[in-house]
Amino acid sequence: MTEIDTAHVASDEEMEENVRPLVNEILERFNQDGVSPSQAGLVILGLIYRLMEVMHDAPEARRFFILALINLINNYLAEEMESPGTCVAAGKEEGT
Repeated sequence: MTEIDTAHVASDEEMEENVRPLVNEILERFNQDGVSPSQAGLVILGLIYRLMEVMHDAPEARRFFILALINLINNYLAEEMESPGTCVAAGKEEGT
């Protein structure tokens, strides 16, 4: 994985359809291996870091990815502010 193609940016629906099976497979693997949410988070952060390295020579793709990540976090925080207390409390581990 060395080249990121930004010529075709998939719609949210297309992205969800293509990515959902992979996400479900990864989550199932985490469950099978007994990976805690905090450990899963570290895996995801590691993947993000590696992806950023891979996109070093593709600044537009890197910017798009960073903006998408920030948007995801902002949306999550906005939802949390609308219904506080629905998020897992810090230090409390539950299954993924």
